[in-house]
Amino acid sequence: MKNPKVRIEKFDGTDFGFWKMHIEDYLYQNNLHEPLSGEKAKTMKQEIQDLKDRKTLGLIRLTLVRNVTFNIVKETMTVGLLEALANMYEKSLAINKLDSMSYKIVFKESS
Repeated sequence: MKNPKVRIEKFDGTDFGFWKMHIEDYLYQNNLHEPLSGEKAKTMKQEIQDLKDRKTLGLIRLTLVRNVTFNIVKETMTVGLLEALANMYEKSLAINKLDSMSYKIVFKESS
């Protein structure tokens, strides 16, 4: 990583939304964000686009713990990698709401 002061915690399967926000911010800061959209830039040569996608894919893999990386080892493009991670680890809005409701119930009962 170019900026040694920026540290992205390795994603271990918990809090996907927080990790995703950090990795996207880092990619934008380092001009590696184009592969996130999955669209090809009309002004960039294909081989440069492929290299940028591979750099982005590699950087993202370096921020994953081993057991998470094992689940996405067959992904060869950044957009596919992020979709696979989202499908596995991103909670739906309804589940998040249920989790927060159950926490509030437990919290109220214990006080």
